[in-house]
Amino acid sequence: MEKHRRTTSLVQAAAVLGVHRNTLSGWVDQGCPVVKRADRTRGVEWEISIQDVVDWRIQKAVADAVASLQGEVGRISREEADRRRAVAQAITAEVAADEALDRVVARADAESDLAGFCVVLKTGLANASAKIAARAASLTSPTEIQEICEREMNRAFEAAQGELKQQWAENG
Repeated sequence: MEKHRRTTSLVQAAAVLGVHRNTLSGWVDQGCPVVKRADRTRGVEWEISIQDVVDWRIQKAVADAVASLQGEVGRISREEADRRRAVAQAITAEVAADEALDRVVARADAESDLAGFCVVLKTGLANASAKIAARAASLTSPTEIQEICEREMNRAFEAAQGELKQQWAENG
């Protein structure tokens, strides 16, 4: 049974991945997996699993790297195969050591924690803008308005930080 994956819109996924939405759209055209494609005529939004996109990007990068090292007939030399095997074994050993020392986090766990942080932060900032607008409407002092803004922004960041700490406490 496949584990339920958190999905986001195309714009949200692009923001989390640090790319422009057109870049992510181009990846989709190249075969990047999506949970559900958007359909404006039916009002259906994109549903994209960031974990699936990251996995696809890794697989694509590996395939591209291997393709660039293959000869004209698509074969690699024995020496190159041995070199790659040694590199892969070294990387695997390093990752295993890091896992044993609890120095790495599973990508799915990190994605979930980061997504929760972002949701709480987005909600807090949306609430902050409404509070700031209501309070600043009667003020004329830029200093007072700035103090209100800073207080509300700090409140949003503290709530998001609290969410992250709670997630880490539950998973830790």
